[in-house]
Amino acid sequence: MPVRVRYKITVSVSSTSAEEKDLGNAAFEIISDDLGEGGSRKTTVAASTTDFPLDIGNIADAKMIIIRTNAKDPTEDTYAIDLKKNGTGGEITTIQPLGTSKEGHLLMSTTGVTALYATNSSSVDMEVTVFAAGD
Repeated sequence: MPVRVRYKITVSVSSTSAEEKDLGNAAFEIISDDLGEGGSRKTTVAASTTDFPLDIGNIADAKMIIIRTNAKDPTEDTYAIDLKKNGTGGEITTIQPLGTSKEGHLLMSTTGVTALYATNSSSVDMEVTVFAAGD
């Protein structure tokens, strides 16, 4: 069963809080009907958890991965989540909230991702939402 994937990215960088967008401004929209499986799943990665397997559904080869991280308790700060691809010995990619924001994000258009593992070294339970599509 083919799935349709659509995502939009809007980004601007300004030299002041007046948001002149003088340092950069772009908008992208991607639509694809070329992938066979997809979905999203939200899970809690408990505090001090290492190499927690994230569910990517029935996808054998993930080609689009979008991850959102946030504290399970919205009154808590959001902390970094370390992500490994394809095995617990894989290279670490850190998903870090930007400044004092309450969310971290990662977007990859890629190929060959068969599994994802999350490490939460903080003392706060974190929610990790994974959107994935592939074959």
